[in-house]
Amino acid sequence: MAKNNAETIANALRKRICLEPPTASPVLHEQALAHEFGVSRTPVRQALQGLAYERLVEVRSGVGTVVSPLKPEDKQRDIDLAFALLNVAADIEGDRPLSVETNAYIVALERQVSAADEMNLETNFAIRSTSLHIITGEMSSDILANALKAALWRLFRWRMAEASEAGSGIDRRLPEVMARMAEATRVGTVRALLEAQLPRADEG
Repeated sequence: MAKNNAETIANALRKRICLEPPTASPVLHEQALAHEFGVSRTPVRQALQGLAYERLVEVRSGVGTVVSPLKPEDKQRDIDLAFALLNVAADIEGDRPLSVETNAYIVALERQVSAADEMNLETNFAIRSTSLHIITGEMSSDILANALKAALWRLFRWRMAEASEAGSGIDRRLPEVMARMAEATRVGTVRALLEAQLPRADEG
């Protein structure tokens, strides 16, 4: 394995968290993770702090750092919050042009998704994770970007849980979302990219 730093460890843990059952909340022990990744506890601690900011993990008194569970009773609220923040971000960011790099990444991702006959959970995670970083990377406000990142991770975990429950690992929403994101590159604004994440009126 390549030399690990805090972000490499955080990426590995994000994937692990998103592929776990939504109600799981295992304890993440710093020492065990340090041994697993072959590092000191410092980069592990830094990775966990970043994941806590993204609301992927939480610190519980007397227990330690655990994966934040997805509670069925909170599902609709989590989804509504993500959509509300996307709307707020679209209004604030407005019609600033998308970067050339973002346009290229989105087009490449959409081609990958549209060409796939099926999409397992690991590929699903890779596409979702990359799109999240693309979206939040276009934000001009760090405060809003961080709030949106936390909300989108939660939304994406729900979408992946739905795909997992379907047994196929196929996220039925992902191809449509990626197609909208590709359309957003033709409009060329941050607003269009953010609004591409929102459901259409006829969708459940």
